[in-house]
Amino acid sequence: MNIEKYTERARGFVQSAQSLAVREGHQQFTPEHILKVLLDDEEGLSAGLIDRAGGRSRDALRDTELALAKLPKVQGAGAGQLYLAPATARIFDNAEKIAQKAGDSYVTVERLLLALAMEKSTEAGKILERAALPPRLSTRRSRISARAAPLIIRPLKMHMMP
Repeated sequence: MNIEKYTERARGFVQSAQSLAVREGHQQFTPEHILKVLLDDEEGLSAGLIDRAGGRSRDALRDTELALAKLPKVQGAGAGQLYLAPATARIFDNAEKIAQKAGDSYVTVERLLLALAMEKSTEAGKILERAALPPRLSTRRSRISARAAPLIIRPLKMHMMP
């Protein structure tokens, strides 16, 4: 992961997710931590994208909170030491690849959300799939960025128009 390739906003979410993991006493930094902070965003960017794509962001948030509550907590000498889960590393790698494929210089929040949705082997990916984000996603990576990116990006552009 090259944090310099992330927008300021995306970096802020990554840092918030790390802080959440430490605050909750979790030893691993998981994709669910990232999804939680994206869905908790006061501006509602990720939740709005999910909802406009036909998904149910509130269900995703509830399921994410339940998944985080099930993670083991560490107290005492090991508390505060945070390890990057392999799945989280894959999420970051995929987000960077999605951005690069789209011709973007930086990883945006939208690309991070798409990378989470693509990684079906993680609980975060399963949560997004159950919340139906986006309902037409193929599990084949080569087709996902081409087919799903417009489902996520188009609503964002419409939202930002004057």
